[in-house]
Amino acid sequence: MPRRLSSAAVVAPLLALLVIDPSPALAQRERFQLKLGASYDQGDFGTDDTTHTLFVPVTLRYLGERWDFGVTTSLIYLDAPEEIAIVDGVPVRTDQRTGGRETATGIGDVILRARWFAVDDPGPTAWWPSLTPFVRLKIPTADEDRNLGTGEFDGGLGLEWDKTFGRFFLFGDASFTFMGDPPGRNFRDRPAASIGAGYRPTDTVTVAGLLDWRRALVEGNDDPLELLGVVMFRISPAVTVSPYAFAGLTDGSPDFGSGFEVSYRFGRW
Repeated sequence: MPRRLSSAAVVAPLLALLVIDPSPALAQRERFQLKLGASYDQGDFGTDDTTHTLFVPVTLRYLGERWDFGVTTSLIYLDAPEEIAIVDGVPVRTDQRTGGRETATGIGDVILRARWFAVDDPGPTAWWPSLTPFVRLKIPTADEDRNLGTGEFDGGLGLEWDKTFGRFFLFGDASFTFMGDPPGRNFRDRPAASIGAGYRPTDTVTVAGLLDWRRALVEGNDDPLELLGVVMFRISPAVTVSPYAFAGLTDGSPDFGSGFEVSYRFGRW
């Protein structure tokens, strides 16, 4: 089975954060994957105040031969103006302005995500990439009264792809999320897309860069657009450590952020 890509954020910052499974053969032996991460970001989002966010996600995934399924929960710290809320683990300007400021710590939303490895990359001699459709559901477990979530269910679907050329590879995804509208807010549904490239200088090190775009939830606000870089170190056949950093390119994104993720595979049979 070829390398697979996923965005942590929940990705995203995330992560959208990007993780590349370092060993194709390992996915056929280890049936579970535990991922623990932490990220910090800050920015003004076009306001007069600075938002500070700490996001600590934990993901458990079952790894099938042709599919996988993951559950993600998180701990969030938010120090921000009250028009900033957490959506998908990312601070977002909602324009519900009160002039106040919120500092809160609590659990985030629960994210369920399933992928089907529909088409494999046949190698550098063929032009078509691997294709991996996915579906996603957000269960609103975060405290919307403290802006740690929206208090509404969101659901979406999308398609990931990647193409290898020896030690070089290209990857990306496109998705669409149907947003739930909290009382008093009118969020737009959210298309999103990303594209990136990477290189494996050794069998245990991978470097990659990613440009990630999402439509703003509120009409008139800047669309979030971020540039992310990540280095993945394969510590052992079962453990990968991935530090990363990103920069926001519009007022819809944090100005900058950084973090890491540790991935551990287990459950061999």
